[in-house]
Amino acid sequence: MIAGVFEEVNAEFKEFLKKGEIAPKPLMVCSGGTSSRCAASGYWTLDLRKKHQQIEFDHKNKTVEIGGGINMASLLNKLSKNNRSFPTGLSGLPGVGYILTGGISPLSRSQGLGIDQILRIEGVWGKGEYFKISKPTISSRSKDHLLWRGLCGAAPFFGIVTKLMLKTQPLTRLTVWEASIRKEQLIEAIHQAEVWPNSLSLQWIWGYKVNIYVVTANDNKLTNVALKKLQKDFPGSESLQISEASSLKDIPSFTLQVPDKKIQVKIHSEVVSLLAPPWAESGPQIINCLANLLSKRPNENCYIAAQQLGGISSQISRTKTSFIHRKAIWKIWITASWCAEDLKGREESLSWLKEVWIFLEPHCPGVHLAQMHQHLSWHKKETKKAFEEWLPGLQDLKSKYDPQGILPRL
Repeated sequence: MIAGVFEEVNAEFKEFLKKGEIAPKPLMVCSGGTSSRCAASGYWTLDLRKKHQQIEFDHKNKTVEIGGGINMASLLNKLSKNNRSFPTGLSGLPGVGYILTGGISPLSRSQGLGIDQILRIEGVWGKGEYFKISKPTISSRSKDHLLWRGLCGAAPFFGIVTKLMLKTQPLTRLTVWEASIRKEQLIEAIHQAEVWPNSLSLQWIWGYKVNIYVVTANDNKLTNVALKKLQKDFPGSESLQISEASSLKDIPSFTLQVPDKKIQVKIHSEVVSLLAPPWAESGPQIINCLANLLSKRPNENCYIAAQQLGGISSQISRTKTSFIHRKAIWKIWITASWCAEDLKGREESLSWLKEVWIFLEPHCPGVHLAQMHQHLSWHKKETKKAFEEWLPGLQDLKSKYDPQGILPRL
């Protein structure tokens, strides 16, 4: 049973922070619907989803101000009514944590990361003091640049964000190309995708079979040529589906397909997200080894998936935000799953995850720290790989703005 729930960042809550009266630490924070660590037995939780739900669209400047409890589905629904959009991920469930930890989207190649859309951040430091910081300019103080860099990609470690101002994008019609393919075709798809124009992105998910998912943000000559080549090289694919969507909120679901079971059980999972440069000639070796590892997965809900980066997202300097792996063009995530209360199954699935990670590490040297894993043995390792030479700078900010360690540790 949890210790209790806070539902609002008010004066009383800030006093709790200042006095360090939240114990044990860290404070769990819930802003959306996907975090595996928004609650834990014996710990306090701050649930932003009830009292921090505002969405205000500025028609003149085409910006939107959102509360810290908004999920991405609500954001897209509001923006679509004003013919605007935002580069959210493949699910509408995540909250602002999706944005604050980087925000990788099928549209990142053409529109940038979620953190690249932030114009202003408001909230409370771990030490209980209110802050409101706008995106710095060339003439801004070095302190402002450092704070902005820390908040954009690592905010959950030293601040609680209650409000964001975001720039928005024009509502663009999307085409989604889906197919179930063989692993040999996946090798070819990855090879082709690494030279695609920014208007296309490849996603794939691999459990008991391989599904690919291509999202295109517009209809131009380069896009059409790339899609036609992909379709030509995958003849006879009975599962091929091409659909149109008015925005990301309407795209088909991108989830693991598991054969229907008569008995439905609750599934728990943990995810590690890796970042990789182009695989080029290494692609065939990587995919063949992954096929072997997937054949040994201990639970049918374990899987490996990928999302394409690069394009505009790679044009931002690694020193501007805490997402330093700007040259990565693949995000690979490994999901370990097990049936609830099955401790042996949990151990086996986490061991499988680590085995896959060890194999992929030379090919995927970076980490996208989109999930909090302080409760697992690899937290220190993934934190170092996520922030590299910037980690001491983040630890310095942590010591100044969350000196009592109320929020998750670095």
